[in-house]
Amino acid sequence: MTQPPSQQQPPESESQPPQPEQGPELKQEPQSEQGPEPTQAAQSEQEPSTEQEPQLKQEPLTEQEPQLDQEPMLVEEPQPEQGPQLDREPTLVQEPQPEQGPQPEQEIPTAPLWTGPQPPAPPAGPYMPQPGWPQQPQPGIPQQGWPQQPQPGIPQQPGIPPQQGWPQPAWQPQPAPPGWHPQQGWQQTPPPMIPPPMVPAPPKEPRKADRLAVAAANASFLSIGYFMMRRVGLGLLTLLISFVLMFFVVPSVHTVLIEVVAVLWWLAMIAHGYFLAQGPVEPTTRLRQRVLGISAAVVVLLILGLLRVQAAGIGQTVADAKAGGDCTHALEGLDKVWLGLRIANAPLAAEGDDTVTACRQLNEAGVRLTSGLSGDVADLNSGFNQLNTVLTTKPGHEKMADSVLDRFLAGLPTSNPCETVEITRWLGQRAKTNNTLDRSADVVAQHEPNALLGCADSYMTAQQWTSAQTVYQQLVNAYPADPNKARAEAGIAKAGLAIELDTLKDRTSGSSPEYCGNPSKYSAAKAYRKGVNRAMFFGNSTESGRLPSAWKTTNPEAATLVVCLGSDTQGAAVRTCDYRSSFGTGGLHSVTFHKVKISVKGYEIKTGKLVINQTLQFGGSSCPATVRYTSSFGIDTGPPRHMTVTVDAKDVRAQFQKLIVK
Repeated sequence: MTQPPSQQQPPESESQPPQPEQGPELKQEPQSEQGPEPTQAAQSEQEPSTEQEPQLKQEPLTEQEPQLDQEPMLVEEPQPEQGPQLDREPTLVQEPQPEQGPQPEQEIPTAPLWTGPQPPAPPAGPYMPQPGWPQQPQPGIPQQGWPQQPQPGIPQQPGIPPQQGWPQPAWQPQPAPPGWHPQQGWQQTPPPMIPPPMVPAPPKEPRKADRLAVAAANASFLSIGYFMMRRVGLGLLTLLISFVLMFFVVPSVHTVLIEVVAVLWWLAMIAHGYFLAQGPVEPTTRLRQRVLGISAAVVVLLILGLLRVQAAGIGQTVADAKAGGDCTHALEGLDKVWLGLRIANAPLAAEGDDTVTACRQLNEAGVRLTSGLSGDVADLNSGFNQLNTVLTTKPGHEKMADSVLDRFLAGLPTSNPCETVEITRWLGQRAKTNNTLDRSADVVAQHEPNALLGCADSYMTAQQWTSAQTVYQQLVNAYPADPNKARAEAGIAKAGLAIELDTLKDRTSGSSPEYCGNPSKYSAAKAYRKGVNRAMFFGNSTESGRLPSAWKTTNPEAATLVVCLGSDTQGAAVRTCDYRSSFGTGGLHSVTFHKVKISVKGYEIKTGKLVINQTLQFGGSSCPATVRYTSSFGIDTGPPRHMTVTVDAKDVRAQFQKLIVK
């Protein structure tokens, strides 16, 4: 390859003016990001640009010395005086070569060149220092601050002081750094492909919105104003709070206080949105935002208004039902209350829930009281307790409680007077509660007398004499001025007689009656008087069997006396007779015969008093031809020594006649 014209040396045969001795040529090192540094040959071949590098003027030399072939030298790039810079690597600079004859062009393999953007070509012309770049000294021109290193084979020029600060080591060839080619210079190595750093997107600024539009949009309870300003987080938070407040807190608490809290939250959202909005905005945008915000607010508030109107209608229906004591109509109206009405009118929901609870308790109390009309005291107690609970815990439902109580009282008297007696007795003994329930005691005097009389009569019909007598006596004692007192007294007497008769029958029945040991009266029986007093005989049936049937009876109602007879015993001795054994053996046996003696007690049935208490002895035949007796163990010991006579029936009748017939 031939040298470029700018660097070719004239041939020795031609006379040339002497050239000044040239020092090492300084080249400006390109930045690492730019393409390969062009050589001098390349610079000479390029067309000059608008700015050309100035060339140093050469002065004539007195002697022309042959130039030695020089190897590339490492020239250290001076550090710029401006601020700290990054360390730079030394740049290899190609020294001018001596003129040689034409050489055949050889094809030198080259590394692939950088195909990216190329650095601009240096301008042609005289060398001009570039500001901001450390300058390399030009050959043969001493530079301040650059100690000159003598070139091999080049004598020291006059006027130039000896070089200091440069050691003079023996030059050794250095291996070419990567990318260096002796014939082509530096090849640009493509920089590594480093992806650009990820720069986070700048946060979105809140969107400007009209204050009135934001305030109106927030009045919809839907936080539309915050979304209008692109404050999504704040919008979602307030929307969640509004949702919980309106759909959970208000329907469950439903008091006036919670409505006040909801209104305050609504006003706070409106005010906060108004002051948070960043206006002004363009008229078109402002109009669109206002239409959106006002429309949303009007729709929501209109819905709430309509719901409150509907709730007010239901509330009036319930109030009328409460005033009339009609739980049925009240519950029918409250069945129409749904979640929207609870949100729109929380106090109505609260009153409605109280009314529903009260009506349920009142209905249950009514069922209990209806069951209590059968005389079940437990149901009566339960029903009145539930009524009292409603009156004390659910104010405003007194008319409904009165209605339930009135239905109960209207059921009096019942078809069963004895049940009415039980109810009126419980009502009269019930403790006072100082409310409308106390008026239930007023019906006691109205219904109880007739109920007592009817109950006693029913007991009489059922022959429950004791119960009848007791109820009659209650009527006489509780209502001495009642017109039915005489009838009650008659009933008491009648029941008493029935009780006495039952007692008499009970004590005179059976094979071993207890009347003789426990006599009782029967006031309706006949008195013990002159004439035949028929009697009921108990005891010694042998002697009573000898009496005429006209004196005896088994009907307690027809008897006058109850005669109790004792067993036969030996009375007074009548005669003694001797007897011999039928076998003709043994001696004589004397046998004394006695009258038959019995005890007689007679009770007047009418009074139950003892009117007869005697001992009767009946005579009869004695000393029969033969007496019969029983021996023991087969040994005949003879007849008993005392025996009774054979009773004469006439004597028995004669003895009893004195008692029965007066």
